[in-house]
Amino acid sequence: MEKYSIKVQPRTLTGKGPARRLRTAGLVPANIIGSGKATSGTVVEKEIQKLIDSGIRKATLIELDLVDGTTEKVFVKEVQRFPHTGKIRHIDFFKVTPGKKIITTVAIQTTGVAKGSKSGGQFEHLIHEIKVKSTPEDLTDVLTIDVTDLDVGMIIKVSNLPCPKSWDILINGDPIVTSCNKTKAILAAERAEKAEADAGGKKPAAKKAAKK
Repeated sequence: MEKYSIKVQPRTLTGKGPARRLRTAGLVPANIIGSGKATSGTVVEKEIQKLIDSGIRKATLIELDLVDGTTEKVFVKEVQRFPHTGKIRHIDFFKVTPGKKIITTVAIQTTGVAKGSKSGGQFEHLIHEIKVKSTPEDLTDVLTIDVTDLDVGMIIKVSNLPCPKSWDILINGDPIVTSCNKTKAILAAERAEKAEADAGGKKPAAKKAAKK
């Protein structure tokens, strides 16, 4: 998983007035939430926007560089924006604890072109993310599955995903993630082929006995 980091400065003043002045100075108010408490801080607006635009996901771990030289690993928990401009109004980070499992959502993406698609099948990607419980050390923000060998009639289920053994998958049953299905054209061709085979295998009707 790619490493992401951003600097955070402490914030002592809270309320609408101080927050407005921070935004005017190009800063975004932030909260770092963890262990039942929240710590106030600020991040540079351009830096946090760049980080978000880089494609971070719900399960992407970010390192917060603190003023004392230490770091904290966090997720982006919530981003509040001004509805009329889209600019970031406030951001909440969720602090993780090494070795302690947390619940988050991991994206699922595919790579390659399904073998069955090349022969007329219909490829479908049904589940795009799953909820998991994992320690920060074993976490990845995206699972990639290669569908190159997926032929018509084949499926990939949640149980087939390349997940770390330590993960707890929080989903009911074992649903289908991707599949390559038969199209109407393929089904029609199969019916026609079967009908032709059945017709070819029938014995000729017996001739009627000639009248005396």
